Amino acid sequence: MYRPISAGFGRIFVSGLWLGLGAAAPIGPVNVEIARRAIGRGFWAGFALGCGAVTIDVADAILSSLALRPLVGHRQIMQLIGLGGALFLTWLGIGCLRGLWRHLRRDPLAGVETQTETTVAARRAYLTGLFMTALNPMTLAFWFIVVPSIVGAITDHPSHDLPIICAGVFVATLSWVIAFSGTMARLGRWGKTKLIVIADAAGGIILLAFAAVGFWRLAHLTL
Repeated sequence: MYRPISAGFGRIFVSGLWLGLGAAAPIGPVNVEIARRAIGRGFWAGFALGCGAVTIDVADAILSSLALRPLVGHRQIMQLIGLGGALFLTWLGIGCLRGLWRHLRRDPLAGVETQTETTVAARRAYLTGLFMTALNPMTLAFWFIVVPSIVGAITDHPSHDLPIICAGVFVATLSWVIAFSGTMARLGRWGKTKLIVIADAAGGIILLAFAAVGFWRLAHLTL
């Protein structure tokens, strides 16, 4: 029986907001990389990377609500995704440390980035956000295992209320990316030189630590 879209709209939308914040706010590889890029390259670099993550989060929200969950049940597929994620985080972590080395050796009279370089950096950041989120097994587990159980408690009509839930997820994740990128970019303007060094060093160590955890989990699943 058809149910008006307005019935329970506010409660369902707010639930979508909480789900979005649950996916976006915890400190993890994506937020580490958003902070590093926003501090070093400005708001748009961090925002673009966050938008890549938001794209995957919303896509996962839609797919999980459509009950497309068999992927998470295939051990071999999850192992491949985990391996890809760990390798990608390793590459990013090494890139952070290389960026730190380049910054320490940089000519203090070197010019700032051109508009073209900034645009290219934003595009690369968006793709990085896509891959970081898509290759994170924890993200898949959140959307395909945790969320379906929560959505079942939120509404008796998950297919009908899917647009409302996804709208809440989108608003929450995008709002987090805007606020977090803006905050990090502002911090970068206050003490850019020192903060870039700190962000590259901390980012490299943290990302490599996440990669090590990923390899450990992968080894644990394989044994």
